[in-house]
Amino acid sequence: MTGEQRSLLDRILTNVGDLGFRRRIVTLLSYLDVQPGDTVLDCGCGEGFYTLIFSELFDCRVHALDYSRGLVSRAKGWVSQKERVRFHIGDVVALPFPDETFDRIVCTEVLEHIPDDAKAVSELHRVLKRGGTLAVTVPNHNYPFLWDPLNKIREGLGLGHFSSENEWFGGLWHMHIRLYYPHEIRALLERGGFTVEKAQGLTHYCLPFTQIVLQLGKKFYTRLPVPRYVYSSMEKFEWQNAVGRRRGFNPFQWGLSVFRAVDRLNDGLDGVEKSSMCVALKLRK
Repeated sequence: MTGEQRSLLDRILTNVGDLGFRRRIVTLLSYLDVQPGDTVLDCGCGEGFYTLIFSELFDCRVHALDYSRGLVSRAKGWVSQKERVRFHIGDVVALPFPDETFDRIVCTEVLEHIPDDAKAVSELHRVLKRGGTLAVTVPNHNYPFLWDPLNKIREGLGLGHFSSENEWFGGLWHMHIRLYYPHEIRALLERGGFTVEKAQGLTHYCLPFTQIVLQLGKKFYTRLPVPRYVYSSMEKFEWQNAVGRRRGFNPFQWGLSVFRAVDRLNDGLDGVEKSSMCVALKLRK
């Protein structure tokens, strides 16, 4: 990225309170190295934050796909209508695109939700151009104790994790079919025809119960009556309204400074030997 693009990315990430998410974004963008004229797939786009970043930073065509009609609708609302962005409702195990359509694909925090993850990898391989880049993250089964102490203790005692349907105690398992050890996700992707160029764990150092703290923060600004300036400082899609705003006492920004201080300990970590919140991989077809 150019210096101007890095500066714009910093502005877009102003309100990202989940610093693990922020670290994933920066890492995956470095893997993808999007070039002018590229065709990019945001596979499992959710609310469309990666799509927003691609459309703001790069002169590329973006296709955003998700299985959830509601999430695609929300993504359309957040991402300004642009000729270079197209939204699709579809399933990663049956992607609605011809062979070798995309130069770059991002598939972050998706495979752990899919029953047939091998079929999903096969589809990603099919629609990626030869020589193209796939950037993937999945939650790491070797996660840090402090990130999710309750499930870590249960698993250590041989009791398994809390139900993935349990919003509060499910922790890192919440809504996930599986987590992956680094060797498991690497083997899955290699069997699907990809060459692994880089694999690393992201976010080893963290505060206790980070998962629950993040959930509480989201409920605070989405369900409780808070001043508009506080909402604008917590909603990541409101980055343009929040930049430069420092009005009144903002507990979110104060708390975020503590999280940032701890997260800086993760700078420079490489490899997959340490426990981490997720595993990131750069792959080539």
